[in-house]
Amino acid sequence: MIYHLLLAREWESRQGSATAAIPEQDEFLHCCDERQLAPVRKAYFPPESKVVALGVDPTLLSAETRYEPGSGGEVERFPHVYGPIEALDVISVLDL
Repeated sequence: MIYHLLLAREWESRQGSATAAIPEQDEFLHCCDERQLAPVRKAYFPPESKVVALGVDPTLLSAETRYEPGSGGEVERFPHVYGPIEALDVISVLDL
């Protein structure tokens, strides 16, 4: 299972349609595994924000998933999805 984090209000506004599209400045969607959830949430979202983690089985995605170093040059690898994550691809939603 991999997770794509986003603000809860973004998830609520997108249900039933494409869940996550690739931002213009990137070529992939940033994701993480279960043990990376807390550090990623802390690094990229203000503490007071309501954040959800969309749980996705990468074997079910139509887009390619690659495990690559993070943008900060970390040795640790993160899952990157090279295509959209559709609402039907989401298996679980966790409140963070």
